[in-house]
Amino acid sequence: MNLFQMKTRPHGIERLPLFLEKGFVAIGWPGIGSLKDVDANEIEQRLAKRYPSYVGQKMAYYKGIVNAFANTMKAGDLVMITEGDFVHIGQLGDYEYKQEYDNDKDGMCHQRPVHWITTVERNALNDKVQEHLRNRATVTKFKYPIHLAELEPLLHGKPAPQLSDGHHSLAEKAWNVLEEELQSNDPFVRVTAAAAILQIMKK
Repeated sequence: MNLFQMKTRPHGIERLPLFLEKGFVAIGWPGIGSLKDVDANEIEQRLAKRYPSYVGQKMAYYKGIVNAFANTMKAGDLVMITEGDFVHIGQLGDYEYKQEYDNDKDGMCHQRPVHWITTVERNALNDKVQEHLRNRATVTKFKYPIHLAELEPLLHGKPAPQLSDGHHSLAEKAWNVLEEELQSNDPFVRVTAAAAILQIMKK
């Protein structure tokens, strides 16, 4: 399970009330067709054809957002959207293409259903999650293992297992070491670190 934050203005149109009322989230980029089973390379080709101003870093940025919504997100992942001092948290469903909204007027054809679970005050979230929410990108994946978001008590009303200060510090240091090893010149070290991180993030 992964955690994402999303903005609520697909194609520049505020959709927050609609997202909450109808139980879905969406991104813009009309005119590129259904993205079901479409990989990142094909997404880039479609964006280049529909949005010719997307070149270089601009293309990389927008392709990353569209690919995150279509492919990185999975059914069962969690999504957060903000409303002032409050944060709505929900569970995502599978990607859906809504052809009737594939136009510049509506601009929200790429959708995922959401079961909204809870709404919390922003200051009830830990520093890592608040940092995550400050990201300005349309879609962003939480960069830490999801257990570090400490959402369990907010989602289920159950206390999350608490680490002592010493153990919490050790966990932070261990995670930092793995991130540093990803930059190693030794391919074996990089692969081992990557495997360890992926194993942690599956939990």
